[in-house]
Amino acid sequence: MLRQPRYAALSVLMLLVAAVCVLAGTWQIVRLEGKVGANDELRRNAHAAVVPVASVLPLVGGHGAPPRQHKIQFRTVQLTGSYDTVDQGLVRQRTVDDTTGYLVLTPLRTADGTLLVVRGFVPDSASTVAAPKVPAPPSGTVTVTARLQPGESRHDQAAQLANHQLESINPGDQAARIGAPVFDGYAELLSGQPGTARLIAIPEPDLSNPAGGAIEPQHIAYIIQWYLFALLALAAPVAMVRAETRQRDDRDFDEARGPAPEQTPDPPAQDRAAKLADRYGRTVRR
Repeated sequence: MLRQPRYAALSVLMLLVAAVCVLAGTWQIVRLEGKVGANDELRRNAHAAVVPVASVLPLVGGHGAPPRQHKIQFRTVQLTGSYDTVDQGLVRQRTVDDTTGYLVLTPLRTADGTLLVVRGFVPDSASTVAAPKVPAPPSGTVTVTARLQPGESRHDQAAQLANHQLESINPGDQAARIGAPVFDGYAELLSGQPGTARLIAIPEPDLSNPAGGAIEPQHIAYIIQWYLFALLALAAPVAMVRAETRQRDDRDFDEARGPAPEQTPDPPAQDRAAKLADRYGRTVRR
């Protein structure tokens, strides 16, 4: 029956559906492999030994390709220099522990270049005009340990925003404004480092799924789901043929057996009573 035109067309359609499902499942396998690799790399970064910032982070516009996000993110670096409060900015609309506010971004000038350093977080003030008061960093030379993050690609809109506010942390924009070599990324100070006093510390990264997005078991569920859909699509024409064949066989059997004999209705109750009386010699009163 699968050779009948309507079933042949259905079979071709279900083959196409199954092929799409297999492609979707294979794509989920590729995504799972990428997610596992990215998560493993980020976890290794978070637990790697502390290194000088210049050994892992190039300067903006320097030689070589820009750093890959997963190559530098969460790496712990150490550097010595002095804070530049003149070019300090407030990165707005950021959230820490469900509180909206500002990241305090202070350039730290070193012998190798300037690193954009997030010293901590301040909650948003009730006023929409005045910038929040930010504790000043220590003066003079400091040595700090910080956790690297890749720079953001959006322009920081510093010229359009008041009160030293920034829309993003863009090392390229900062380098053009500061007029000095700037590392192509930024860093978050670890708790207790010079410059964090009276600021809310940036939380430690969540390493359960550091790359973000869907968790690894979710990708596995998607893979199983798409391949099951493919099997169901392939089985659909066969199931429909079997169901139609069963219905046709039942109909042919009923026709061969003929109509069911008519059933004789039960005799009235009085006739049954009379027969019982004749059988047992009893008189039935009418």
